[in-house]
Amino acid sequence: MRLTTSLRWALYYRGLALLSFLGGAVVAAAGVWVGLYDVVVALLELASGGSGNVSDALAASRPLAGGALVVLGFAVWQVGKTAAFYKTLTQATESEMADRFDTQTVKSEILAALDEQLSDLHADVETTRRQVSRLNREGHADELVEDGVDADTGASNDDRTSASNGADRTTETRSAESETPSSGTGSR
Repeated sequence: MRLTTSLRWALYYRGLALLSFLGGAVVAAAGVWVGLYDVVVALLELASGGSGNVSDALAASRPLAGGALVVLGFAVWQVGKTAAFYKTLTQATESEMADRFDTQTVKSEILAALDEQLSDLHADVETTRRQVSRLNREGHADELVEDGVDADTGASNDDRTSASNGADRTTETRSAESETPSSGTGSR
């Protein structure tokens, strides 16, 4: 919180506390007035050289009503000061939080974090998919090797056997032809 803002809130609080003090002081002054008015008037008459009777004034005074108003004035001041503090603190906190945590900024930060986590999750899913696909290809190749298919050539064991048998037959046929005498003008 900046210094000027702090001073503004402090002055606001002191103003509210002063209002509660003035309200309490008015109530307390009314209590003094109600309780001691007759005594004060009698003392003023005596001071001015008049014939004021202090004992009659004391008998006419209402100290319970006056005292109750004085206590009420003190309570008004204290409760008002506490309410001013609470009100000022609450408003200052709300104002500072509103300035510090703009809802649009918070929303965009949350969305950015979620977007980043979602892209990480997507990358993890793609990596897992590629690994599963590679494992499936390797598993299929292993099955083919077990079934007799050569992984390099794609030819099965039966094909290789028949191919080698066919090559042997071709070699035998050629050697038999070369051993047989040719009849006539024969061209091959």
